[in-house]
Amino acid sequence: MKKKTPNFINLIFKYLNIDTFSQFVLVIIVFAITGSLSLIVTFEFMSAVGLNLNNVSPLLFWPARIIFLFFFYQILLLITSIPFGQFKYFWRFEKKILRRFGVKFNSDH
Repeated sequence: MKKKTPNFINLIFKYLNIDTFSQFVLVIIVFAITGSLSLIVTFEFMSAVGLNLNNVSPLLFWPARIIFLFFFYQILLLITSIPFGQFKYFWRFEKKILRRFGVKFNSDH
């Protein structure tokens, strides 16, 4: 009897904890929109605050940009997931990331 090897899509679904192909498409769309939107928001925020390579050392500019990008990405990921009906999925995703940074939630045991 041959053992059936899981195909690539099933491996991705299992890794991402996704049940259906339509949910997979929605999750990918949310990730794509959030990535682009976070770059735009971070650029505009840093421009509004006056942080650019002309007036700040690159040793300060790039770490600041990465920190702001990470911060805005996390917030925008939750906001972007709402219209696509994937807030619950991404909230679990966010809690997992925040736990890695040592944030504890009341529902955690």
